[in-house]
Amino acid sequence: MTHFLLNDSQEYIEETYEEAKTRYVLFGKDIYQILKEHEPEIFNNLKFYKATKLIEKTTWGEAETENSYAIYDDGKVSFAIQLEPMSAVICLHNEQTQIEIGDWDGNDYYAESIEFIKKELMTAVIK
Repeated sequence: MTHFLLNDSQEYIEETYEEAKTRYVLFGKDIYQILKEHEPEIFNNLKFYKATKLIEKTTWGEAETENSYAIYDDGKVSFAIQLEPMSAVICLHNEQTQIEIGDWDGNDYYAESIEFIKKELMTAVIK
């Protein structure tokens, strides 16, 4: 069973952090390592996923197998990280909010992502 924060139009397989790190080497790839080094309480509750195939028709037409997905769920707080190389954004979301952070004019997209996770997503409670 996959997590409710993953798009249900695709099938996923869980992968280890090492598998995710080896497979996904494009935009946003360092977010997991930064969390591991600087926010271990967040990193240690992440599960990593890879889309394998579509299970229903979508507007984008094929499984997003190049993306990387991580779900944080500690039983109280739940959120998703989605790395999208084609649009070069780090998507962060839960049931209440979503943000896409990219490389906008030299901004520190990793720092922005960590700040959003800590200030917006870690304070949201699962309903």
